[in-house]
Amino acid sequence: MDERETEAAAPRRDLPLVATWGRWALASATFAVAIVVIDAAYRGLIHSPRPIGLLAPIALMSVFGALIILALLRAEESRLARELRTARAGTSVLRAMAIRQRQQLPFFANIFSTRMGTAAVLLAEGDRPAALDAFAAGSRLMMRGGRLDALRAVVDADLERATGTSVGLERCVGRLRAMAAIGNREADLYRIHVLVKAVLQQGDPEAALEIVDPMVRSKDDEERVYATWLRVWFGLDETESPWTPITEGEIRLAALAARAHGAERLVEMLEQRLAPIARPQRQE
Repeated sequence: MDERETEAAAPRRDLPLVATWGRWALASATFAVAIVVIDAAYRGLIHSPRPIGLLAPIALMSVFGALIILALLRAEESRLARELRTARAGTSVLRAMAIRQRQQLPFFANIFSTRMGTAAVLLAEGDRPAALDAFAAGSRLMMRGGRLDALRAVVDADLERATGTSVGLERCVGRLRAMAAIGNREADLYRIHVLVKAVLQQGDPEAALEIVDPMVRSKDDEERVYATWLRVWFGLDETESPWTPITEGEIRLAALAARAHGAERLVEMLEQRLAPIARPQRQE
């Protein structure tokens, strides 16, 4: 078994993008320092020393603030995962709902907010200018570094893909093929989703053949959907194939996902591929 097969057979990790312990510790420490500085500045203005007894309330405020920050980070983690999933597999109605929900966030939540998921949803809607605005927004204080930067690179590649130019598509495919797995399921599925869409737009069967094998062998049903797109669009099974035949269920799932993105030609090809598979079953 080669390295790609081993990676495909291994269970997909689901490490956090936003709610990491490092980001929580940094934000909590910043909050605690801010409380101490504000208290010292206030007492300096009124020329009042701090009684020893007031250290306990400051410590309690710091702990309370750290718990609130943890809740905000986890809420943003869940929101980002939902947006990436909607960008990949949601209908136009669900994408509109996700955009509206992001716009309705309270002001204080924006401190711990990233707009990468919103940009992905807007790109799925075909609104590249709005996606560019979302890409440039989000908290610049806390939403940087680690796996979020890797996700940012994927969204940036999707922005390149959305230009529709040969140069943009080539850059998108090259960048995503060179990227290692992020380690978060939704982010990695979004990366594969963007890569497959770019290869389909390019119409490059050689690139499709080079990237499809790990997807075919993956234990993730959603990843195999993208393998089905490539196998049907480029006719990769027309010659002697090293893979098991595509099942009826896989084709139906792939057609459903393609229809959500308005890829009517791909849906038509999938339905044509489905017909000879489903007909014998009906006759039986």
